[in-house]
Amino acid sequence: MKNNATKKTDVFLIDPRNIVVEDGFNVRRDFDLDELKEQIKAKGVLNPLTVIAFKDENGDEKYRLVDGERRYRATMMAISEGADIPFVKALKRPPTMSREDLYIEQMMRNEGKRFTEYECALMFQRFKDEFGYTQVEIADKFKKSPAYISKCLSLLDLPNELQERIMRNELSITAAREIASSYETESDQVKAAQNAVKAAKEQGRDTATNREVTAHLKESKEAKAVADALRSVWAYLDGERMVDVDRLITLLDKEQSLYQAMKQYKKAN
Repeated sequence: MKNNATKKTDVFLIDPRNIVVEDGFNVRRDFDLDELKEQIKAKGVLNPLTVIAFKDENGDEKYRLVDGERRYRATMMAISEGADIPFVKALKRPPTMSREDLYIEQMMRNEGKRFTEYECALMFQRFKDEFGYTQVEIADKFKKSPAYISKCLSLLDLPNELQERIMRNELSITAAREIASSYETESDQVKAAQNAVKAAKEQGRDTATNREVTAHLKESKEAKAVADALRSVWAYLDGERMVDVDRLITLLDKEQSLYQAMKQYKKAN
């Protein structure tokens, strides 16, 4: 059996201060840098960044970042705090590489913190808007199922406030979906998200999850049930404002019928 020849992949050492980040190129919204920064202080940047070399207006070589913005940001934070990091490992890509391929490289070469479903949705939407791909074609590009593409893109249909809270890591994606399926109007969905975030913060948590959403939903349903019951009772009272609650509860338990209980209650009065 013939062995394949070993192929050389050049890993360069570049000054991170010469890296240029294109605003908005990266779909990542949650960078979560503190732990990674401390790791880089201790061991350096282990996985190479991906860059494209170019000359600036002064003829100096700079590097446009393709993949690894989280590692880059953590590196620059470490340098600002006194860490001595003169170079980082980098893989160079040709300047002729298409933007579509650069986007795919950004997603597929991710070796650290995984992209969230919301961040994936932002990338998938780019492929619809910029390149005109269908969801099935996008699924093929990223080696995902069409159902996963659809599931991610559905997050972009949420009210803007819910999307912003997801980006700020105040509201989990699961909680956002629960809210969207449980409340019909946008105003109710926004209010539910606000209540969930408030409840989480009161319990010392930064991110609201299904726990807060389902708890508030349960309380909301109970409150509605009580309000509906009180309206039904009120309809029998003919404007009477004072109610003997204990006696009414006893009659309801006994008669097992609102009509019969109210009939007995009014008769006694």
